[in-house]
Amino acid sequence: MKEIVEVTLNGINYLDEEGNQKFIDFESCHQNNLMDIKKRLDSQYIDEKKEFWEKAKYVGVRFALSDPPAIEFYTVPRIHFVFSTRVSLYEVLVAIKKAGWRTNDGE
Repeated sequence: MKEIVEVTLNGINYLDEEGNQKFIDFESCHQNNLMDIKKRLDSQYIDEKKEFWEKAKYVGVRFALSDPPAIEFYTVPRIHFVFSTRVSLYEVLVAIKKAGWRTNDGE
């Protein structure tokens, strides 16, 4: 099981299923999300919407009400973390917010 080790201003340090240290870059996640939104909105991706999404700085989607709670980052491919408690998920979400990034609600 993957385990988040540290949330920094720039991203997430985590251990993968084999115990290897990995890094998720928040800026890359944000850019991946912007590209996805641009594709989905197509001709409706006007300046006002573009400005909103750029400022929002979304890096992933949270599943706080799921059982078990989880978070999935906008990596390619997406990386999904499952938490044993909502408290442990919220600790990560608070650290992401303090670093200046945001997550979307998945429910």
